[in-house]
Amino acid sequence: MQTWLYICTYGSWAAFAAVFVVMIMTPSARTAGWVVVVLMAVGLTLFGVLAGRWWGWTRKIAICVTSDGLTVEERPGEVFSFKDAKLGRWTLGQAITVSGTALHLQCGPHRFVLGGRDHRLGTGTPLQAPHTGRVDGWLRAADFDEVLTMVARRSGLDVGGPAPGEPFRCLLYPPYETMGPVKFLKQRTPQPRLAIDVGTDAIRVIDPNTDALVALASRAQVTATPANYRVVSPEESYNMPVLVVCVPSLQPLTIECRRAWRGEVLKEQKKPEFRVSDADSRALVEKFGLAANLKD
Repeated sequence: MQTWLYICTYGSWAAFAAVFVVMIMTPSARTAGWVVVVLMAVGLTLFGVLAGRWWGWTRKIAICVTSDGLTVEERPGEVFSFKDAKLGRWTLGQAITVSGTALHLQCGPHRFVLGGRDHRLGTGTPLQAPHTGRVDGWLRAADFDEVLTMVARRSGLDVGGPAPGEPFRCLLYPPYETMGPVKFLKQRTPQPRLAIDVGTDAIRVIDPNTDALVALASRAQVTATPANYRVVSPEESYNMPVLVVCVPSLQPLTIECRRAWRGEVLKEQKKPEFRVSDADSRALVEKFGLAANLKD
């Protein structure tokens, strides 16, 4: 990573120097030169943001759970106490490709947020920390559970996972919107609009921010239908797989799926209103008995 960083840095300086030399040597090219300079500056800014996020996502950091708290190899001398530990939701970026649970820890004014990828808590577990789109490090669900167990023993934090027979909860997020460079830099973490609790006998639709009940129906009253929504743009056109969930007393919930359907499916005219994470997309399809309809 550092080698490529040096190459990009020195290459950018050389490119800027070349543009300014041309502008000095050719006065008639100054207007075009400034346009090139501005475009290069914007492009480098976006590249830096994306590269920084990618590097932060792929690099590894060492953590240690002690009797007092959690320590991080890259932050010597700091112990992030379990005393005021809080749990919250975590989703990665605007695309919501990854979701899970976030453990928020403090060491004085400094904060460390540990994410559990594809991790689920019980629906009754209190979430005291705000929904976040960034974590300082993440673990797979099984490893994250082990950390939470140790935290709970030392702090009494309620870290209960889904109980046997507990309904599966799927969070529904608003659709992805194309954004310009400025809006991209100011983007906020998407907040779920609705949640579907799929139980053995009943299905509930709730507001995940207030836990208010929106709709309740038996499994027999709810249908889930595979469909494709045709996306057409000047650049391309393709079929977007969607799952249309019909709950009595509600408008059909059109949910974008992460994987394509097998064979011929219905054509959906309505643009998807909701998105879900990769893990929730697969799990929701399985809960409705449609896993065999997905392509490998």
